[in-house]
Amino acid sequence: MKRVLGWVCGVVLALVAGFWCVTATADLALSAGVYGTPGTYEVRTCYDTNSSRKNSDYDCYGDFTPDGGTPADAVYVHLTDTGTDYPDGSEFDARQGIEPQTIQRAGFWGVMGELWQVAICVVILAALGHQAIKPRQESPHNREPSRRQKVADQVAGYAILVAVPVGLLSLIAQAARPTG
Repeated sequence: MKRVLGWVCGVVLALVAGFWCVTATADLALSAGVYGTPGTYEVRTCYDTNSSRKNSDYDCYGDFTPDGGTPADAVYVHLTDTGTDYPDGSEFDARQGIEPQTIQRAGFWGVMGELWQVAICVVILAALGHQAIKPRQESPHNREPSRRQKVADQVAGYAILVAVPVGLLSLIAQAARPTG
């Protein structure tokens, strides 16, 4: 029963992490300029949606103007960017996704804002893959790890070796990011 419950919880966690990874990767691709319409986002106003004032969570409203467009082409867009209180009137490069209301900050800071999420997803999926591949028990008489155990260790090891430093560097960059 315990093993079945572990598999069910693992599958549910893998589905959630997989969905998060796909959406974060799509946002990362938009921020990196792989697709979407380039332009400029001008912040009209931002306010803190967290009333406890402990962990700020800012919602901003403003106008997205496509490159080469006029102010008449601007689209009023709600931008959810947790932790960043953009000053009113500030502008930054942005990209508009397939849906008109999908806006991501473009360039280095936009990529850094999405990269840590992808890294966390990869770590979670690698840890779940390790748990699924590794054998249930190692023989106490055999000093050499089984081939299956070696593969499980490599799956988790390589993914974590890359994803953890990338995620940490992304979070550090986000903490040092200028707000304007």
